[in-house]
Order: sequence, then C-alpha cells, then structure tokens
Amino acid sequence: MDSASWIAATLEDTFNLPFRQFHNPNVSLSFWGTLAHHDLRLYASLAILPTMELNPSLPPLPPPGHRGHANKLCVEHEQHRRLDRMYNIMAFPEAALECTGFNLPMTRTGDADFDHENGGGISVPARGFQINQTNPIGKPADIDKVLRWVLEYPLATANHMMHLVYPDTLDYTIQGGVVDDADRTILQWAKWGRDDITITEAKDTWSESVIFIVQPPWILTEADLERFVGCPTFPRPDSDANLRSHERLWGKIWDLCAQKHSHWFVLTTYWGWVFGAFSSARTCAFTSHVIPFDSKEPTIVQYLFFWLSSAVASHVHPHGAWSIPQVSAERARRRVQYPCTYLSICRKRKRFKERDALFALKDRCALFD
Repeated sequence: MDSASWIAATLEDTFNLPFRQFHNPNVSLSFWGTLAHHDLRLYASLAILPTMELNPSLPPLPPPGHRGHANKLCVEHEQHRRLDRMYNIMAFPEAALECTGFNLPMTRTGDADFDHENGGGISVPARGFQINQTNPIGKPADIDKVLRWVLEYPLATANHMMHLVYPDTLDYTIQGGVVDDADRTILQWAKWGRDDITITEAKDTWSESVIFIVQPPWILTEADLERFVGCPTFPRPDSDANLRSHERLWGKIWDLCAQKHSHWFVLTTYWGWVFGAFSSARTCAFTSHVIPFDSKEPTIVQYLFFWLSSAVASHVHPHGAWSIPQVSAERARRRVQYPCTYLSICRKRKRFKERDALFALKDRCALFD
C-alpha cells in the first residue's frame, strides 16, 4: 500500500470518517487520495454504495424474510403482453468481474471525475480515492428521495464511467421518468439511453437502452425481490386468475420496457438490486439473483458497468459482455398497438416539430426487434 492510501485508511479507521473530510486545499491532492479516473478498475472494485437509512417517521418494516404485501400495482391481464418463461442467469458475478476486469483501465482515462458540461459524475466513495462530496440527500420518507439515492450515487457514477471508457456513449444519459398513473407513489423509473433531444433520425429512436425501475424498500422487501426472481412463469393473457404481487411487478416492467423500446432493465430498492433482460420479442426474461447494495465482489458499481456495457455491446464491443439468449420460437418482429399520448403529439417548441412527429409514431407502434 502506498503512503497516500495508508494515510487515508488510517484516517478512516481512526476517526470513522471519509478521509476527504480532512482535505486541505493547500496540500497536494495525491497526498489525500487518487482520483477515480486515474484507476477506474481499482476504484470500481472498492466503491461500496453508502448506506441509505430510512426516515424514522415511516412505519416499521416487515421482519426479515417476510413479504410486505404493500406492492399494490395497478396491473391487469393484457392481450398484447406475452411472457412465457423467466430464467436465472448463471455465474452472474463471475461474468461481471471478467467484464470489468478486462474493460476498466488501470491508467488515467479522461480529464475529470465529474462532467463539466452536464453535471454529475463519480460520487460513490471508495477507500483511497478522492471523491467529490455530493449534497446530503437525507433519509427517505417517500419514493422521490429513494429515486435520488439511486440516481445521484450509483447511476451517476456508472454513467460517467461509461462516458470515460466508451466515448461513443457520450450521448447516452440518465433520463428520469414519471409513472403518470396511480402507481407513481410506489414505483418510479429512469432510462439510461440516447438523449431524446439529440434524436434526429428514425433509426435513433430504437437504440438500445436500460430501464431502471425503483421501488421503496418499505414497499418491495427483500423477500418480495426473492419472490420476483424466483417466478418461473407468467399467467397467460386469457387466464381468469388474478395477478399476484410479483406477477403485477413483472407486468409493469414488461409494459415499461415495451413502451420505451428496451430489452434491458434493473429493478432496485437501493437496498437490493436485480439485473434483467428480455428476449427479442419479450416472451422470455432473464434475471440475476438479488444483490445487496453493499456487495463487495463485485460491487454494485461493477455490476452496473457490466450491465450497461452489455446493453450497448453492439455499439461499443466490450470484451466479456453478456448477450441475451435467442429464443427460437419467437418471431423476428411483431407489432403491438399503443395509443398515442397527448404529450407525444402536442409540443410547444416548434423547432422540434419533426422530432415530435417521429416520437408520436414511435408511441403509436412499438417495434419488437
């Protein structure tokens, strides 16, 4: 261990505080810690997500191992939604370690740990590294703050790492979304993909993306997550049985990914993470096991870099990326009609008139590749 890392570790162990809080701007930065972009491979392996404590005003959570019974999503059977089988991805941690170990550089990459132009950047603390401190988010009492914890720590970090390692993804950004229905207080989503403002051609509207589905841990417990990843089948559209809680969640994720033209998703409560993907026609799904926020081998930062790299593998060609298995029974393409939304057609800014018309067509007809 070099002298800078030894001093940083001593400060943390002695005072139980991140060493960056002792930083004196008149002292050389290398004395206090390494910048993350100087060794992204080591940084990602040491970047453990900070602990998110809940607001004491919340009701007590169910005991460990118990389901919450509070995830009452408004999802019913739909004729267009066909999801036949769900599978668990084998050797998922090993695949993530291989991908990050090969693709994350150990030498300086880029100019900074933060994005001067768009804001955000590497924000997850790591021992021995000088990480810019973000404004405290506070203890969540609603889903909005949980979403902020997800966006401002792991997603902002993984997004900037992708930009540093793969410059071709600079137009891929984190775009927050709002569930404009009765579920908005228990489920929110965000998309990592091409920035809608930069889309000018029809082919760009179907670039691959990753949908992040966020639910509070008092709504989706660890037991609920385990039930979700352990679900092997989804009821047929003509079934008379009511959808159960984990099945409604599967239906919600299927609908969001179909509407946003994505095959890749991440489900998280911040405390727990599940990485998943749908087959070409979305008749099959594949998920990881439930991964805790403080996972160390790999870390959540490593898992995110692995999953984002895999989603855009056809664009950036990373070594060790995971590929969605092909399902022979699926048709190459099929069409599902979705109603146009008022917002997708009526826009105030006239200079985006052609782009908005393109979005209206995209909302009208979802193409399944």
